[in-house]
Amino acid sequence: MLLFACALERLSRCKQDGQSPHVLLEGLPWERIACVALPVPTHADESAPPESLLHPAPLPTPCDQGAGEPGAAWDTFISTLPVPVRFVSHPLCHASAAFWATSFERALCLTYDSGMNGGAWFGGLYRASIYEGLTLLDRFATAHYARIGLLYSALTALLGFTPGRHEGKLTGLAAYGLPSARCRALLEHWLIEDHAEIEALLNGSDFDEKRIRLQKRLKGIPKEELAATLQAITEEHIVAILKRAKKRGWTSPNICLSGGLFANVKLNQRVWEEGFEGIFIAPAMTNDGTAHGAALHVLASEGKLKNGRLDSVSAGPAFTGQQIEEALRSAGLRWEKIAKPSEKIAALLANGKTVAVFEGGMEFGPRALGNRSILASASDTAINSKLNARLSRSDFMPFAPMTRLEDAEQCYENISGAEHAAAFMTMTFACTPFMKERCPAVVHVDGTARPQLVAKDKQPFIHAVLSAYKDATGNPALVNTSFNLHEEPIVCSPAEAIESFLKAGLDYLYFDPEILVSFKGQKLH
Repeated sequence: MLLFACALERLSRCKQDGQSPHVLLEGLPWERIACVALPVPTHADESAPPESLLHPAPLPTPCDQGAGEPGAAWDTFISTLPVPVRFVSHPLCHASAAFWATSFERALCLTYDSGMNGGAWFGGLYRASIYEGLTLLDRFATAHYARIGLLYSALTALLGFTPGRHEGKLTGLAAYGLPSARCRALLEHWLIEDHAEIEALLNGSDFDEKRIRLQKRLKGIPKEELAATLQAITEEHIVAILKRAKKRGWTSPNICLSGGLFANVKLNQRVWEEGFEGIFIAPAMTNDGTAHGAALHVLASEGKLKNGRLDSVSAGPAFTGQQIEEALRSAGLRWEKIAKPSEKIAALLANGKTVAVFEGGMEFGPRALGNRSILASASDTAINSKLNARLSRSDFMPFAPMTRLEDAEQCYENISGAEHAAAFMTMTFACTPFMKERCPAVVHVDGTARPQLVAKDKQPFIHAVLSAYKDATGNPALVNTSFNLHEEPIVCSPAEAIESFLKAGLDYLYFDPEILVSFKGQKLH
């Protein structure tokens, strides 16, 4: 059971904050903590040969691995921890975060990201078993193999977005274009023959100068065409790894995915289409999730991990009703206590209102899953532009739907076996004709959606809202977008929720337990 999890950015309010996490450790009950498990860029066997049996894109000449170990400041921070420290390799942390969160007896675990500075390996394939643990089958050496995630980040930068943050925009943009031979030739050249150049763009100095020089090679090519070609190359790259594994007899009915590359929800759908019976993607698939994976690995290696299926990531800070009312008073806002809140909120949504929801513990990972979410009707396609304008966003993807588990097969195709993954909004599915007709605001131009499936016994309040909304409208899904303004972390505290609610001018803000705030008529400061 995940007792507590929180990314530093949610407390510091600095997006992707990479500082030492002192603030996260304040007030921890160290007497209840046996050890600290930490992901590290190195691997226990650095002398192993770099050749991969699976990776389809070796580099013609070895490249630099990066800046090396974290350094003296990190070592000093580690030395202050009052309990023993266990170190776990970065790719193994990713694999553990995925497999040990499932109910699979056996699975293949594929990890892939852009690599850590100084890390010898940026991914690999593991055979996972609840009986034998995780066994390394193959791994990808940073110095010797092309990193598709690095190319994805480089093109994100060259198209005017922020690398390491806005890769998802390219995933959405890809659906508006078609892959082309001219883009493929250019991108594959950067991926393999000129890998050092895109690495220098992202990790070196003179970023603006290098970006301008590389952007000249893209002149006259639409962004949509570039994004579509990159998405196609990415999917082919990962499928090639899986097909090579199958030829070697490394197979399993189940596949687990983790690492930053698998934040790409379309890629995850493509992996699912390879014919697996079950799939799961670590909900915190990026580096945040390696903390969870490190802890799971240590528990498993000591025989202390029981069936650890992860059914909720709402393990962040939670707040009492008293704390919420104090925040409202401090902001000078009026509120009302409401009976039957799920029915009230469903009625507001059915009338076209937007409702921000603040309930229980904050979610861990990049997705808001109902505890720090903004909800709206999915039947009106205009809601996308309206909400984006209020939240100062400009996205190419529509908002994602939240749907009751029992309505999944009515709304999404090929979802049987992927329900657990879909509970955390980690992959796309083709939408049924019924879904396209009734909830067009959450269906992308390519006919897919990235749903969150809501089970009654896991999220009773949100499930009740969905049930009441369907009773009122006949529609099986609502818009679910994260509760934050553009370029800000998802809200954590009641004060942050109030501030974002007022800045965005949303219609209503609901605080559990049973507190409703209306924007209309409030005296704004």
